[in-house]
Amino acid sequence: MLDTIAPMMAPMTRVEAGWQSAWVMFDALPAGVCIADPSGRIAYANPSLHALLGRAPGALAGSDLAALGWDAADAGPSADGGHQRCFARPDGTGVRLNEVAGPFTGPDGVTYALHVFTDAPRHRTARKAVFRDAADAGAIAGVIHAMEDAPDDARLDVILEQSPIGVSVSRRDTGIIQFANTRFAELVGLPRDRIVGSRARDYYVDDHQRGRVVEELKGSGSVLNMEVQFRRADGSAFWTLFSVNQAVIQGVEVNLAWIYDYTERRNMEEALRDMASRDPLTGIYNRRSFMEMSRQALARSSRFHQPMSVLVLDVDHFKSVNDSFGHAVGDDALRAVAGACQSILREYDILGRLGGEEFMVCLPGTTVDEARVVAERLRRYLARLGIAGPNGRFHVTVSIGIAGVEGGCDTLDQAIHRADLALYRAKREGRNRVVPYEPGM
Repeated sequence: MLDTIAPMMAPMTRVEAGWQSAWVMFDALPAGVCIADPSGRIAYANPSLHALLGRAPGALAGSDLAALGWDAADAGPSADGGHQRCFARPDGTGVRLNEVAGPFTGPDGVTYALHVFTDAPRHRTARKAVFRDAADAGAIAGVIHAMEDAPDDARLDVILEQSPIGVSVSRRDTGIIQFANTRFAELVGLPRDRIVGSRARDYYVDDHQRGRVVEELKGSGSVLNMEVQFRRADGSAFWTLFSVNQAVIQGVEVNLAWIYDYTERRNMEEALRDMASRDPLTGIYNRRSFMEMSRQALARSSRFHQPMSVLVLDVDHFKSVNDSFGHAVGDDALRAVAGACQSILREYDILGRLGGEEFMVCLPGTTVDEARVVAERLRRYLARLGIAGPNGRFHVTVSIGIAGVEGGCDTLDQAIHRADLALYRAKREGRNRVVPYEPGM
């Protein structure tokens, strides 16, 4: 695999495709790294190479590699098949560097090169460097344990192996994994010798997600930062930002994949989205989320010609609860009503708080007659529910209006309006009752 390390870096040199963001992993390495296009122009150089050559940060980008002043007559082979070259610094001094370079064929058929330089006089020393996530305001994403090698050990595989991002290479014709670095092995929880020889498809959790990856590869030849779930050896799942690029290594067509563990950030984003969709008092859906999800349910019902009904539920005389026991107890009563509804309703029914003491329920696949059975069950259950107050337990009742969605041209807002009219009838008739909508209300 040592001979194929340089070819495997192909995706990272596609400047026009936006791969510069992946080069941040080289920034922390003590070895000098540069990536050159076929003309010898430097597309990227890391801070260590700038320091070795005495250049200001960023000064090497766009430079001609051949014009950096190496003395070809002084070049000589190193023990690992690389070379030693003398470079001129701007201050007039020179520096002898070990160089290892590897060609590769990019997906566009162009040959690029990755060059790694180490200071020839130095002895082998261990370094530890922090890897920072450029997408997260510099947050620490991991640690690179890198080796600054003497001439015998300046190998390109050190760079790839020490990558804080999981890397795998699989054959395009069979899907068999040919290489995986240590970080990839850590993420999936398997030793590398068990990963090599396995099928790439076996690490996907969702076949639909894998299908998206395959289609993207077929269409554009690459995948960039797609959110994909992978499976660990223990069966648990984790989220990744998944990038894949097609490359040719020693004449073999392969998929080069990079996986960045995205689980913690995704969980945080989901928690924030969930907070934004929930009523902070009761924990059920707020009005905006209820309407959004109910409209989706209505679209499905219309597509499959299924019935749907809505309930509008109001706590009777709720103002007197607040006046008698205080708002804290009133809040407890609202939470109790929401919890009681959740215990009665089906998992796919949609429950939301519209505001104050008013709640709403969407019942997919339910006729008005069936919805009336559900509403009566809710009403009876809530009437029996005891709520803790300052002087003992007390009870609340609810009034419920029902309306069905009528035909393909009906809307959720129209159905809710009809259910509201039925709710007003229930209150006028004495409360603590269920009333379905009837024309003329």
